[in-house]
Amino acid sequence: MTSNLSLSTMSARGRYTNLTEFSRDAGAWGYTAIEANAYVTSHEMLEALADGPLPLSSLHNPTPNLRSSLGMSAYDLNLCSLDEAERREAIGFATGTIEQAARLGARVVVVHLGHVPIGKEMQRQLHDLWHECKTESPEYIDVQRRIPELRAQTAAIHMDRALETLHELESRARETGILLGLETRHNLHEMPDINEMAMLLAASDPEVVGYWHDTGHAATHEQLGFTTQKEWLQRHSHRMIGIHLHDMNHERDHQCPGDGRIDWDLVRRYTSATAIRVCEIGEWNTIEGLQRAPKFLAEVGIIAVAGIDSAVR
Repeated sequence: MTSNLSLSTMSARGRYTNLTEFSRDAGAWGYTAIEANAYVTSHEMLEALADGPLPLSSLHNPTPNLRSSLGMSAYDLNLCSLDEAERREAIGFATGTIEQAARLGARVVVVHLGHVPIGKEMQRQLHDLWHECKTESPEYIDVQRRIPELRAQTAAIHMDRALETLHELESRARETGILLGLETRHNLHEMPDINEMAMLLAASDPEVVGYWHDTGHAATHEQLGFTTQKEWLQRHSHRMIGIHLHDMNHERDHQCPGDGRIDWDLVRRYTSATAIRVCEIGEWNTIEGLQRAPKFLAEVGIIAVAGIDSAVR
């Protein structure tokens, strides 16, 4: 039996339409709770998940991931948009997620605070060159330099909007007894980067807002030649309230822990004893991989499992 290990509904995509069954199977695989994410696209799906045998540890904003008035999913709305109508609608969905978390007994809402719109072409090019093993090429170095430069042109004003948004969500979270976890982001245009994270945490109530580390996202940044996993953990683990656990191979992250390159001993050393641990494993992984993950995480000391020696400390 695992201690404090949730499984994200990311793993249910393409496998389950009945999330009560997903909860039941996750319990049989050794997980003790569920994190609902953007795969939950209706109130009915959320209620089915809540009816399952495992409690909800956390909700990943927005849950449920409904359609917005702009014709896109709520997940794609920008919480630091300069378009006030879009930002207000995004705040509305995030507030709804906080209220759902309180109603269903979850402890934390995981939040992406938005992005700086710079287009995705250069980011795709950067990833393509990485996958082609051309990270030392002049072309890669040029794109690697230009992306932060382009982002910096409007990052400050988007940061102002992110702070406004955070203060509003923080107020509602305080009222409902929910914690907000600000997550390490995956793509370079997204907020916050490592310095912006420090600013957001410093400007917020540590009793309400904390840091949510994502192992695969940090590993992706490091692989691309930007901030390292260790830097993220060193700077922000003192505010850690949760962590997404997944591995990264040469192709992508969200692999089963143990199936990639991440230094799990490093992760263990910085993971708070009280942090919610969530396996955020992509739906392309095998059931066998999902079943192996709790044992692997126990063996590397990130969780404790009865009958398995754990190095958690």
